[in-house]
Amino acid sequence: MRTLVGSIGYRNLRDHSAPFEVLDELARTDLGPDVVIEDISYNPVAVVQWLESLDDAARFSRMVLVASVERAGRAPGVVTVREWDRVLPSDEAIQQAITEAVTGIIALDNTLVIAGYFRALPPHVSIVEIQPLEHSFGAELSAPVRQGVSQAVARIRDLTMTGEATA
Repeated sequence: MRTLVGSIGYRNLRDHSAPFEVLDELARTDLGPDVVIEDISYNPVAVVQWLESLDDAARFSRMVLVASVERAGRAPGVVTVREWDRVLPSDEAIQQAITEAVTGIIALDNTLVIAGYFRALPPHVSIVEIQPLEHSFGAELSAPVRQGVSQAVARIRDLTMTGEATA
């Protein structure tokens, strides 16, 4: 199963840079020839165009997206893994996501909404989120997020090997 492991986020934004740490660690691991590790932190419309431009042999059947996302009720460093439910918001919210993407906002949710709307995503999409703590300029991760990176790496290895993440 050809799998894309992609990071979405901003570099040099403390804990919001955790997805790149995850990709760097995964790049030092042999995940096999069918796993592609890629920073897809660019305009979601460009991500759609890239995915649509792949020939049949290069298309992905699974995608694992990793991002630092602030969600209410989660402690810093907590890693959550879920399958994308493919539920799209209203047409107005889709248009808002496209507007934000055009203005340079890079966000997991926008990428999912836009790529989902254009049906550019593979059949299986797993999402790995790390709850950030620090949101300021810099390269250093907070201690809880550093621990979260290790857990995210382990969970993504499981996903790419078995298709399922361990608890």
